[in-house]
Amino acid sequence: MSSSDKLRLKSVIGFNGKIPNTLTYTRDNEYVVYPLGTFIVLKHLKSDKEAFLNGHTGEVCAISISPHDQRIASGQLSKQGVKSDVYMWDLDKAKDLLAQGQVLLGESCLIMCLKQHKSKVQALDFSCDGNFLASLGGQDDNSLVIWDVETGEAICGLAASSDSAVCLKWTNNRNDRLVTAGNYHARVWQVDFTAPKLHPLDAKLGALRRVFLSVAIDDSDAFGYFGTSTGDIVKISIDRNEIQSYKDPDTKVPAVAGVSKYKFVKGAQAISICGGPLGEIVSGGGDGKVALMDSNLALVRGYEVTVSGSITSISKARNGSYMVGTDQCNRYHVSNDIITALLEGSSHCTAVNDVSFPSGCADLLMTCSSGDLRIWLTKNRSEILRVQVPNIECICAAISNSGSSILSGWADGKVRCFYPNSGKIKFVIPEAHSDRVTALALADTDHGNKSYRLITGGGEGRVRVWHITPQHQKMIISLKEHRASVNKITVNEDNTQCISASGDGSCIIWDLNKYVRITALLESNLFHSVLYQPDESQLLTCGKNNKITYWDSYDGRAIRVIDGGSNALAIFASGDYFVSGSRENKLKLWHYDDGIPIAIGEGHCGNINALTISPDEYTIVSVGSAGEIIFWEVPSSLK
Repeated sequence: MSSSDKLRLKSVIGFNGKIPNTLTYTRDNEYVVYPLGTFIVLKHLKSDKEAFLNGHTGEVCAISISPHDQRIASGQLSKQGVKSDVYMWDLDKAKDLLAQGQVLLGESCLIMCLKQHKSKVQALDFSCDGNFLASLGGQDDNSLVIWDVETGEAICGLAASSDSAVCLKWTNNRNDRLVTAGNYHARVWQVDFTAPKLHPLDAKLGALRRVFLSVAIDDSDAFGYFGTSTGDIVKISIDRNEIQSYKDPDTKVPAVAGVSKYKFVKGAQAISICGGPLGEIVSGGGDGKVALMDSNLALVRGYEVTVSGSITSISKARNGSYMVGTDQCNRYHVSNDIITALLEGSSHCTAVNDVSFPSGCADLLMTCSSGDLRIWLTKNRSEILRVQVPNIECICAAISNSGSSILSGWADGKVRCFYPNSGKIKFVIPEAHSDRVTALALADTDHGNKSYRLITGGGEGRVRVWHITPQHQKMIISLKEHRASVNKITVNEDNTQCISASGDGSCIIWDLNKYVRITALLESNLFHSVLYQPDESQLLTCGKNNKITYWDSYDGRAIRVIDGGSNALAIFASGDYFVSGSRENKLKLWHYDDGIPIAIGEGHCGNINALTISPDEYTIVSVGSAGEIIFWEVPSSLK
C-alpha cells in the first residue's frame, strides 16, 4: 500500500434534515437523494444500497434534480466572502455505478463546477425541459443567476431583490419563467434569452407583510402557493405579461389570491403540489404536522399526520405518496391520503460525541449526542434503541463487559445507567462531578451480579473511581491533579492501571490498586485522546497541536512525534496499525513502527470527534460534528 491509498467507505448513517427542500425523490421514484455534510447521498429504495457524491469543500445546502433524471445540481456553504460553488453531477452514470457496487462516485460523476455566488447557495432549480438551471445566492450574495446546463455558462443574472430571497421555483410549462420569494416580497421573472436579460415583476401584496419560506406552483402555472414564517399559506396568481417595452404598462400583474385561515405552528417550511381529488397542496409545519389543503386553502379534515421534528422537506412520489424530512434528521414515508407516516430512517441531528462497540460484538454500535444515546444494528444501519434525556448533552458512553448496562456521562454532571433491552433507567449517580462528566471507562468484569469499577473524569479535572454493584454505587476515591477537563480515560488489560488525558497538558498514569499517581506525561498541548499499545510498553497521545506522540509507559519519556492526529485514536489488537482522526477532517490509518499513514479516509465535513474499530477488525467507525456515522472498510492486507 502507498500513502496515497484511500480507505473504502462502506456506508454512512446520517441525513442533514435541517436544510430545507433537499430531501427529494428521483423522477423514477427508485432513488432518494439527500445531503449529509459534504456528501450527497444517492439511496436505492428497494435494495437499500447507497452511493455518495463527494467533492464539495463545504456543507451541501441546496439540491435539485433535473426533470428527466439526467443531472443533480448541488450548492454548498462557504466562509463569508468565499465563492460558493454549484456542482453538476451525472445522475444516470451515478445510478449505473451504484448498481455495480461502487460507493464514492464524486470524481467519476462530476460534470462541471459553476462559480458565481459568495458564502452560500440558497436554492437551486432546473427548468421544465432541463436545459437551464437557476441558482439563488444566500443573504450575503442575494443574486439570481441563470445557467446553460450543457455549457455551464452563466446566461444572465440580477439581484434577486432589495431584501433577502429565500426560495425559487421554475414554472412547469415554460423554460423562460420562474418565481422567487423571501422577506416581504414575491417576484415572477421572465428570461429574455436574446438579450440576454432577466425581467422581474413584483407581486402586489398590498398590506400583506410576510416572510416567504417555501413555494410550489400548480400544474397549470396559474397560481403559486407560498409557505410563510407565520404559518399561513399565501396563494398568488403568477400570470404576467410577456416582456414589455418600458413605455407599455403591465396589464397582468401577479397578486394575492388568498390567504389560509389555518396557521401551521412555527411556520410552513415545506410545501408540495398534490393536485388530486382530495386536495390541492400538502404542507408541513414547524410542529411536525403534515396536512392536506384544498385550492381555497382550507384544511381537508381528517387528512393530516404528525411526525417528530419540524418539517423541512416534502417530496411527492409517482404513486402519490410523500417522502418527508424533518429537522430532527428523520425521514418518513407518508401515505397519499396523509393519514399514516412510516419512519424510513433516523440519525443524530447534532454532533456525535462518542462511539463504541459492545465487548466482542460487531453487530451492535452505540453512539451518543445531545439529548440522547442510540444503539444501531450495523448490518442494515437501523436504529434499534434510543434513550432520550431532553436538553442535556451526553458526552461519553460505554457498555459494560457483560452487556447488562449502558453507562453514560452527561453535561449536568450525572452518570446515568440504562438497561440495554428497554432503555429504562437502571441507576443515576447524581453530582458525579461538579462540572460535566467528560470521560468514563470500566475496570474489572461484571459477569452475573458481580461488582465492577467505573472510572469517570470531569470538566473540573477530577478523576473518580466508583464501586458499582446491583444494590448501590459508591465512590472509592476522588483524585485531583489535573487542572483542566479530563478528555479521555483508558484502562490497561489487567485493570491495574489507567491513564487520563487532560486539557492541562498532562496525561497521568494511575495505580488502580493503591489509587496513586505512577507517572505523568507532560507536554505543551491540550490532550484529546490517549491509548495503550497492546503490549503496554508504550502509549499514544494526540491533541490540539495536531501531533501524535509515542511515549514510554515506564518513565513517561516521549519517544517519537509525528504530524497528523488531533481528536481521536484507536489501535488494532496486534499493535501493528492504528487509526487517528485529524484536524483536516480526515481519517488516517497508520503503520505503528514506521509512523507513516498508509491509507486516508475522506468524508467528514467537520471534526472527527471519536472513532473505534469493530471487535472483528473488519470495520472502522468514525463520528463527526455534523451528526454523521461513517463505516470504513479495513484494507484486506490488514485482516
